[in-house]
Amino acid sequence: MLDAFNANPVVLYNHDDGSGGIFGTGRKDVLPIGKGRAYVQGDALLVDIEFDQEDDFARKVESKVARGILNAVSVRYLMHQYHENERGGFDCEQQELLEISVVTIPGNQRAVRMKELADERAAFIKNVAEAVVVTLDARERSMAAPPPVPDVNALAKHTAEALLQHLQESR
Repeated sequence: MLDAFNANPVVLYNHDDGSGGIFGTGRKDVLPIGKGRAYVQGDALLVDIEFDQEDDFARKVESKVARGILNAVSVRYLMHQYHENERGGFDCEQQELLEISVVTIPGNQRAVRMKELADERAAFIKNVAEAVVVTLDARERSMAAPPPVPDVNALAKHTAEALLQHLQESR
């Protein structure tokens, strides 16, 4: 169940919400480091995180994530429907996501950043944008007269060039 989290999608660092609970330090000035959008893809819970750019600590965490120093997240959830299993633990059929944290050490070793997927998406977008620029450049050179709808071609080329510039700046 993701509705409650997505209505208030705060992302914490190491589950520290300032309450001094099991993971918290008890500081009262602890604030979220960003916000996230949680969703399920197949049988995996995924989150897209937007770090708070006005918070120095959040930017430090984001930098460590981008460089692969921090790779993991952890969740806090409320179990609604569950049963005890033969291993002495619980199997949960229904749970409600309460909070997501970027963490130094995850409880679930599979709860790591999907860098490969992010890199593949960026590479795909870059390839498409480059192809649009090359195609439109070739078309401009080959046409003696201006295209019938020059604004559409110019807009597509401008958009692709801007996307390429954005991808280069975000590295």
